[in-house]
Amino acid sequence: MSATPVTALQEVANVRLMLQQQAHPGAKVPVTVCRQVIDCAIKQTKLISSRDNGPGIDTGDILCEGHLTRAALLPPATAQSNPWDWLSDEQAWQTPGLRATFQPAPLAPATEQPRPTTVQVPAEGVCWLGDLSLLQTPGVLPLSPRAVFAAASLLMIGQAYGPGGIGLQVQPELGEAISFALKPNRVLVLETGDSLNLIAERYGTTVQTLRAVNPDLAQQGPITTAAGDTLNVLAARHGTTVDYLRKLNPSLLRADGHTTAAGDTLKQLAIDYDTTVDWLRLYNPDYDRSPRSDPLPVGVTLEVPAIRPSDPLDPGQVLQVPLIRPATLLSAGGWIYLPPLRGVSAADDLWDVDLTPDPPPVTP
Repeated sequence: MSATPVTALQEVANVRLMLQQQAHPGAKVPVTVCRQVIDCAIKQTKLISSRDNGPGIDTGDILCEGHLTRAALLPPATAQSNPWDWLSDEQAWQTPGLRATFQPAPLAPATEQPRPTTVQVPAEGVCWLGDLSLLQTPGVLPLSPRAVFAAASLLMIGQAYGPGGIGLQVQPELGEAISFALKPNRVLVLETGDSLNLIAERYGTTVQTLRAVNPDLAQQGPITTAAGDTLNVLAARHGTTVDYLRKLNPSLLRADGHTTAAGDTLKQLAIDYDTTVDWLRLYNPDYDRSPRSDPLPVGVTLEVPAIRPSDPLDPGQVLQVPLIRPATLLSAGGWIYLPPLRGVSAADDLWDVDLTPDPPPVTP
C-alpha cells in the first residue's frame, strides 16, 4: 500500500475514534449508514462535574480537544464482521485533516446522486487512546494495558476556524478541530463466560437495559411454541416482558379489540386484561395522554391483549422473541456498550435499619 498523505500532527496522533454516522443525526430512530474512523491528536482538558453535564456529556466524562489528522469510512457493523476492524492499521484514508465523506445511493424514483454527507454532531461511538503504532492489520485490540478503551460522544467538529485570519492558513496543516467526551466504564470487552445475566448483575443493571444500549443484542427471530408454553414462561426464558412479546406479535392482540362501555377507564381495562396502563397507551396512541382514571368515550374500539400471561399457548404457533437469551454465552473478544452508572442514594442502604421512632413512644 502506498504512503498516505498526512497532516503535521499525524506523528503525534494518540486517539483512534470510531463514530456511527447517521442518515439523519438526532432522529428518533437513528439509521447508521457507515462508520467514521478518525485519527486525531488530542489532550484531555477537563473532568466533567455535575455543573457541566448536558446533552452528550455526563458527570465523570473527560473532555478531550484537539485536531483530526485523517479519516476513513467503514460499512455498518454486522454480527459477522470483525468487532475491531476500526482498529486496523490499514484503512482507506480520504483527504488528510478532513472528515471522510459518504456518498448515499439514489432513492427511487430519483436518479441523480444525493449530496455527499459526513459525520455531524450528535454522534456516538468508541475510542482507543494509546500508541497508534501498535495497531496492526487485521484489526485487533492491542495488548496495551495502559491504553484506554472507552465510549465517546462527539461534541464539536470542524467549527473552530472562522473565515480569514491565521486559522484559515493553519487549518490545512493541523486538520479540523474536534472536541468529544471520553466516557470511562461505558464499554466492556467480553470475556469467556460472559452472558447478559452475568453482566447485568455485575454492573447493577438489567438485561432489557443492556439490550436497549446494544441493538445487536436485541435482535429478534422466530420460535415455535411447545406444549406448556405461556407468555409468562416465554418472557422469563427469553429475558423480556409479556407486554414486549405482545408488541412483537400483533396476533396476541384481540382481533376485534375492546369496545368501550360507560365507566371504562384505562386503569380498569389494564386490570381486566392483565396488562399495564402504559402498554395500553402504547397499543392505542390516540389515548397516550389520557389520564388513567378518566372515563373513556363510549363506543371506541381499543387494542387489547387477547391472551392472559398465564394461559397456555397453542403448540405450533410461530412467535417472534429476542434471540439472545439472558443465559446465552456471548462471543469472547468482542465488546458491548454499558449503560450509565446508576447513582445510589443513602436511603437505598437504610432499608434494613431500625430507625429511632419520631416522636419516641410514651412508656407507661
